[in-house]
Amino acid sequence: MMFCKICGEERRGFRIFGLYMCKECFNELAFTSVLDDKYDIYKNLVRILLSYYISDKKRLSPKGI
Repeated sequence: MMFCKICGEERRGFRIFGLYMCKECFNELAFTSVLDDKYDIYKNLVRILLSYYISDKKRLSPKGI
């Protein structure tokens, strides 16, 4: 088991966007309604996770591509 990058707990999970996430956090993120108060928090979290994922790929790409 590894530590979740979202909640910081040591739980079973998987890698998504290159970061380890526990199943509980993934389910919370994936199944939150757009009407839920937490929706904007999770939306921003996904934006941050994607920016890390994209910036890592961009850094590995040759210049000009």
